[in-house]
Amino acid sequence: MVDHLYVAETRPAGPSPWWLKGGAIFIGILGFGSLINALALGIGGFLLAGVVGEMDPVEICEDDDSEDCVTIIEELIMLGQSNIWEIGAAASALLFLLSIPTAVVMWNAEDRDTGLKLAWAWIGIHAASQLYVTHVLVSWTNSFYDQMPSDGFDMGVVAMFNSIASYGGVLMCELTMAAGLALISYQTRPPTKVEVPSAFHDQDQ
Repeated sequence: MVDHLYVAETRPAGPSPWWLKGGAIFIGILGFGSLINALALGIGGFLLAGVVGEMDPVEICEDDDSEDCVTIIEELIMLGQSNIWEIGAAASALLFLLSIPTAVVMWNAEDRDTGLKLAWAWIGIHAASQLYVTHVLVSWTNSFYDQMPSDGFDMGVVAMFNSIASYGGVLMCELTMAAGLALISYQTRPPTKVEVPSAFHDQDQ
């Protein structure tokens, strides 16, 4: 006769660490891209500022009697002297630096909360910088379209399409990354199964 009846204690299975590790790989790749972007914006902005600094709209357009030529050259000079290059480079450098601890913590998959907080901060900074850069570029291109000779064509339609496509592309990209991180957050949440004590207990015969 059986003296005791043992019931194996069961615990809910923990989340797979590869959800966080996959997020670490993704953040690492984007962080490396941010480094390249920072170098490109910094060097490109420096070179462009030097080029437009030597441009004289009157001299360039001396063979062109239209006022549109001078206006267009002035718009190009304004873009070259804009601080968008420095701000974009600084934001990209910050994203690169932040991606290092974010990727390390998420890869270790030991401190879920800290890793997710760093990842959300990274996405927030990325979204803010992209929206700012897009806003500056869209504002400049729309102003540029207004100065271009249209020959009867409504450039306002082009400007509107450019605005919708630019802002829409940024929002789609940022929402996709946010959705991916939300999925990682959901899949790595701690187990919440309630353990119900068994009705069978160790008893002496």
